[in-house]
Amino acid sequence: MPSNPRLPPLRRQADEGIDMSDLRQRFPRTREKKHAALTAYAGDYASLAAELGEQESRQRIRTYSETAYDEVIGALQLLGRISGSVTIIHGPPGCGAVKLEDYLNRSGSSWIITNIEENDSILGADDKLGEAVERAYRVYRPEIIFILATPVIAINNDDIQSIIVDKSDSLGIPVVPVYAAGFRSKTSVYGYDLVYHALAKYVLSKEAPESPAAAINLFGTAETHTDHIVRDLAGAGVFVNLAAGTYSLSVLRTARQAIASIAIDNDNALYLLHWLEEEYGITHLRESAPIGIRSTERWLLAAARIFGSAEIAEAYIEAEKNAADSILNSRLLSTASVFIDLPPQQAFGVSGLITELGGRVAGVAVSHIDRSHADTVRELQAQRPDTPVYVQQGQPFEKVNLLKKLAPDLYIGRSEDAVWAVRAGIPAVAIDHLDIYGFAGAKALSSAIANALRNNALSRYAGEGGELPYRNNWLNRSSNWHIKQEVK
Repeated sequence: MPSNPRLPPLRRQADEGIDMSDLRQRFPRTREKKHAALTAYAGDYASLAAELGEQESRQRIRTYSETAYDEVIGALQLLGRISGSVTIIHGPPGCGAVKLEDYLNRSGSSWIITNIEENDSILGADDKLGEAVERAYRVYRPEIIFILATPVIAINNDDIQSIIVDKSDSLGIPVVPVYAAGFRSKTSVYGYDLVYHALAKYVLSKEAPESPAAAINLFGTAETHTDHIVRDLAGAGVFVNLAAGTYSLSVLRTARQAIASIAIDNDNALYLLHWLEEEYGITHLRESAPIGIRSTERWLLAAARIFGSAEIAEAYIEAEKNAADSILNSRLLSTASVFIDLPPQQAFGVSGLITELGGRVAGVAVSHIDRSHADTVRELQAQRPDTPVYVQQGQPFEKVNLLKKLAPDLYIGRSEDAVWAVRAGIPAVAIDHLDIYGFAGAKALSSAIANALRNNALSRYAGEGGELPYRNNWLNRSSNWHIKQEVK
């Protein structure tokens, strides 16, 4: 058990902290302003590391873009994970058509849309919103009600603030606004910041936390599989307060009492991690995702040392590493090249495992890059500075273009993107349903890689006979021809 339940916050770059005046504002600063986030980039690790070290980021824009998630999608992804809640999407029907089946219905959260019409968008729809809040409470009896203000509301400026004050008092539960305009940031992950900012401002900062709890906060994403890493933490003697997948508001309340916080994916929980550190002195352990043998070892030791179970962890890790020797000694990839197309934390973690398996990273594509990734980028740059890096937010044209030019032996990404690799004749591993974290995760991903390379008939067939929806004059262009320096 830990002997010192509260440690002072770690030092960090100035741009990483939470300005506590944020809570006096309707919404937090964007990732672009706070962390110099890039959403369009093509280069290599060497140039990226140098750019992240500059005082001002060089923002870029796309003159052509097929698709990109925005902050509304990001907010919905998180709101759908909070059980015992109702989300009221305040906007016209079109604003409610953005993958609600995926982001809300599959979770413990219910939702209502106010369905404002043309007159409402001009004259306001305060009455409709008030009625929706009362209906949500009457039908679902939730623990908390969220009001998601969509782009139309950002324009017509409905008086949400007075409604939340009135309804919070009359219903006796928190009614919390999330001001997702849809155009403030180009990163969908900013939607997570909006939700956590709202929770900190209207709920968590209003309630006094209980005495410190002997646990470490473990944060994950909606899709995070946690069985393997929770097993590893238990083996290392660490107790956790788990905030991954679907969880209740009580988990976030308990988070204010923890010894420290560690994330499986630092990106999505970044605002909350920093706020807990600033407000309650709960140290954020800044470790890369526990993917692969070496990263898992480092991640577990960081958690165990601050928890006070380092000796237990070291014995457990040694046993697990011995059991995993067959993976590292197999040299499974044997200099094969791999293209990785995942969110930043997963992409960097999988890159490490590819190297452990004897492979070569042909290129990395991520949704965004910011200064919170600077240390990891510098580590990767030291290993192989010329590795191509692309920030492309799910752009299929860019993916197909890159895959045709780089011709990797294997593609690792998500299902909706892996299909493009298969159509280009490249064996693919989709990690959506894989638990890739921890020691057992390294085995699971290695097994999936072996299967993809061995059973490659589908990709061979698709590559030989399939047609891609892009003409050759498109594919012959440079992969970054449409990424331009932003003019201010």
